[in-house]
Amino acid sequence: MKEWIFLAAHFDDVVLSAGGLVWELVNRGEKVEIWTICAGDLPSGRPLPDYARMLHIFFELGEEYVPYRRSQEDAASCKVLGARYRRYTVPDCIYRHLPGTDEPVIKVPDDIKGELEPDELYLIPPVTDFLRKNLPEEYELVIPLAIGHHRDHVLVRKAAGRLGIPLWHYADYPYIIQEKYDLKEWIPPDAGQFSLAVTPQGLKAWQDGIACHRSQLVFFWSDESEMCSAIEAYARTGGGNTLWKFQD
Repeated sequence: MKEWIFLAAHFDDVVLSAGGLVWELVNRGEKVEIWTICAGDLPSGRPLPDYARMLHIFFELGEEYVPYRRSQEDAASCKVLGARYRRYTVPDCIYRHLPGTDEPVIKVPDDIKGELEPDELYLIPPVTDFLRKNLPEEYELVIPLAIGHHRDHVLVRKAAGRLGIPLWHYADYPYIIQEKYDLKEWIPPDAGQFSLAVTPQGLKAWQDGIACHRSQLVFFWSDESEMCSAIEAYARTGGGNTLWKFQD
């Protein structure tokens, strides 16, 4: 029995990108864990950045309880998929400030995309250290390709890349379809490949797992029905059922 560790920047990244594949792995007897890296609490004693505050107001999320609420949604989602979960303590980039200042990392939506700020590079080594200390003796590690250039996805990929070993990669949904990225530009021609067909039962679990993330559905879809249709359409094209292995 293989042990698969899927890394996510945020609580919903794995279920969005590969929820059906995770369910299929579990249901053929393999062990799967989802480790969310940017699962930290809101920084204490710091002002909530204006951009984060705007999102909270617009989506009626409140303030202090948001990471806890999302962690509860994630626990429910992982239960649907049959996966265990683990969390690390980096706050989501919308909540972070540059070290030693009240300067938010994210001021406008475009700030979310791109490399980490130079003053944030300190985040990478502790994540790598967390992985080294907690990964089991034998495992298959799966990380995001970071399609879409979300800085938290970039953080996860760079931290895992420091392990210096070949890693499996998944395509980041919905970024892969929102901007119609060409996968050939992200995957080396000699990369290994693993695919697993998503059955109707796996598709249902994928959709149900995403639906657990109630606070996030409004970011991408008008309602749950639209989400289910979108995931079914993505699955019909073979989306979400393939991993690629290469060394970063």
